Amino acid sequence: MNLANKLTFSRVLVIPFFVSFLLAGNITNNLAIVTTCHWLALVTFVGATITDYYDGVIARRTNTSTAFGELFDPLADKLLTMAAFVSFVELRVPSDRPIFPAWAIIIILGREFLVTGLRSVATMRGRVIKADRWGKHKTGWQLGTIIGILVFLCIRDTMMWTGMSVEGFDRVLPYIFRGALSIVVALTVISGAVYLRNNWDVIRDDD
Repeated sequence: MNLANKLTFSRVLVIPFFVSFLLAGNITNNLAIVTTCHWLALVTFVGATITDYYDGVIARRTNTSTAFGELFDPLADKLLTMAAFVSFVELRVPSDRPIFPAWAIIIILGREFLVTGLRSVATMRGRVIKADRWGKHKTGWQLGTIIGILVFLCIRDTMMWTGMSVEGFDRVLPYIFRGALSIVVALTVISGAVYLRNNWDVIRDDD
């Protein structure tokens, strides 16, 4: 396995650690531990996201692109982002309601399974379906939303740990989360619909 593929595979390996760090509050009420774990979750996710950039750069510069890398790279990205979104259903900050409701995650997961399935069928037929601008916007907003939420969680935890009031922070957070969720879900639906329309022949040829 070359270096680029190792970086790709590392994104899958860190998922259990990322989820464990993120959901530490479900295991312990120790604020110091929870705060530390949330910061570790942020660092882990950002680090994994950075490897997504460098594995492609390394593969191109060293001319070591492989079928494994082309197939596993987008899959690793999806597994990482989906792990974050599913974990957000379990996180109830600042209220008893989850950061993201389950119905939104079902929509996001459904779109990813649809696109992955279409890509697999196209690959078997010797076709390569590249991400369009809507897909790139969707991915950008997903990553930005996840990192943003992690940053807000870390700041809130640190404020509580140092004895600062988070009352005002907690009033604003739900609106930020809902706004980000609305954009992510909208882009997910739009990008999925555009992807399906542009590649309808893949399904039609299977009739």
